[in-house]
Amino acid sequence: MKTKTNERTAKGGKTRKRILETVAAMMAEQGPDGVSMREISLRLKITKPVIYYYFRNKDELIKAAFMEGTKHFQELHLEIRDPKLTLEQKLTRIFSNHLEFMGRYPNMPKCALKIMASPSSGVLSSLARELKLRNRKALREMLETVADKEGISPTGITNILHLVSAVIAYFMIEAREHGVKNLDKGLPARLARTICAGAKNLKAWAGAILLASAMASVAAAIDLSVPDAVATALKNNATVVTAAETRSIYKERVREYWGTVFPQLSASGQYTRYLTKPALALAGPKTDNIYTGSLDLNQIVWAGGKVYTAIKMAHMYSDASDEQLKTARNMISKSVKQMYYAVLLSSSLAGIQDESLNLAAQHLNTIETQYKQGLASDLAVLRQKVEVSNTEPALTQARNLYEEGLIELKNLLGLDPETEVTLTDSLNCSKKGPGAINELYKTALFNRPEYRNQKFQRDLYREMITIEKAGHYPYLSAFASRQYLGLNDAGIPDHRERTWSTIAGLRLSLPLFSGGSVSSRVKQARLQADIAETNLSGLERRIKIEVKKAWLGMNEASERLRSQTTAVETARKALAATEIRFKNGLASQLELNDTTLALNRSQTLYIQALHDTCSADAELNWTLGE
Repeated sequence: MKTKTNERTAKGGKTRKRILETVAAMMAEQGPDGVSMREISLRLKITKPVIYYYFRNKDELIKAAFMEGTKHFQELHLEIRDPKLTLEQKLTRIFSNHLEFMGRYPNMPKCALKIMASPSSGVLSSLARELKLRNRKALREMLETVADKEGISPTGITNILHLVSAVIAYFMIEAREHGVKNLDKGLPARLARTICAGAKNLKAWAGAILLASAMASVAAAIDLSVPDAVATALKNNATVVTAAETRSIYKERVREYWGTVFPQLSASGQYTRYLTKPALALAGPKTDNIYTGSLDLNQIVWAGGKVYTAIKMAHMYSDASDEQLKTARNMISKSVKQMYYAVLLSSSLAGIQDESLNLAAQHLNTIETQYKQGLASDLAVLRQKVEVSNTEPALTQARNLYEEGLIELKNLLGLDPETEVTLTDSLNCSKKGPGAINELYKTALFNRPEYRNQKFQRDLYREMITIEKAGHYPYLSAFASRQYLGLNDAGIPDHRERTWSTIAGLRLSLPLFSGGSVSSRVKQARLQADIAETNLSGLERRIKIEVKKAWLGMNEASERLRSQTTAVETARKALAATEIRFKNGLASQLELNDTTLALNRSQTLYIQALHDTCSADAELNWTLGE
């Protein structure tokens, strides 16, 4: 009995290994997204229930195939730990190992590049990142072990890590474009020698760095988390850049108004020559040439408070521009977060539609098998083919929405549409409730830069009343001047022909009548101040409305998420049970399609609730000025 059990175990192990090898080969040929359970079943010539016996779903199968295909890395880690090998030999082995692997699987570079470009929420994308981190950690540990012996500094270790990554990326791209056979077999040893020499020679390092730069020119996709995306947008977005430049203008305006407080100093000079002299001596000088010059100083003494008020207003404008910049930054931050979450939603919906299409194809395969056995009618086969055909457009549309959303996100970030980006975060936001609404009102009115900016606008119009009232008051200024006068018939006047004088005094200007224009401007300023006060009250009300709506949206999304948390798993169990009943003739095709649709709907509602929670969280934070 025990012998039979061992035989079954060995047979099962062989079947599992055959499935994994087939899936690995298909992934290398078509990429992870191009492999369906139906195609795997047809390639292996076994039924899908057999595949599901070993693997619960496609994600688990792909994950197992990925781990099987990367076993050579574990062997490589053991090999490079050999203390008898030099650093150059270890690096040569690392590079040769990757080339040998690409030689065994010619389509692997294409598959690897597809994995890097796939949505970050995919199972393979996360596995690839974990593998990269493990390999880098193992390489760093190896380098630290030989650092003293090889004379490598901590900076040198970091540089070697970057260079190794660049070389492997170069191998993949060259293998993808020209084939791995076109890569020189002696290249791993030469590159390892160059890198090792660079660890001890600065000039060699410069050459290696240039090599790495050339290889990195075909850089991989930019990894973007939500904070990274926000930081990139705040750096590149045109709206934020314009607001920052406007802020600088108002900062300079403060310096401009302060300039009116200080004395104004000017110099002037004039030369006059009489071509025809006046007939009477009293009408002008007798000399042909007149030289005049002066150094003039003017200082405002009192202008009815206009100067002080203008400086005060300039500071207000400067503070208001700070709030306008914060407003622009907050708005861009919210827009980037919500667009980021929308792209993740599109990616997840595409995954759901892909699973639905695979399920429909599997069910079609089951019905075709039953038809061949005389257990199902040709009408049932036709119905299921229609079901498959009706599911395909939804997948195409979901993938297109993902690509379009990615383009819009790049636009917000100020990136070129062709820039490759990988979203590293997921729809996993805070599930906490939004808190008490009255406290949120206080927080929003305290933090919102728009509210503070509107207060500055109101205060500016109030100060404008003082500016206009100054038109009723006297204007007093002081002046001083050092003057020069020279008279001569030819040449430059000598000391007997020139004279200097100095004057100083006060100048008073008193407005007596202006036709009522000053009073009119004062009234206009008061009306503007009243309008600003009304606008401030309206803004306060609008902020409270925005907070209340965001609060309600957050509550609704959180409740919806709680209700959908277990629905997906329940729907999946129901589908599995219905599939078994359908294969045994205890369930109809309609029931099978209904449970498939129920799973699709529950998955869609769950991922939509996740997205809405994240989007509502970003909206609420924006309404609170955070």
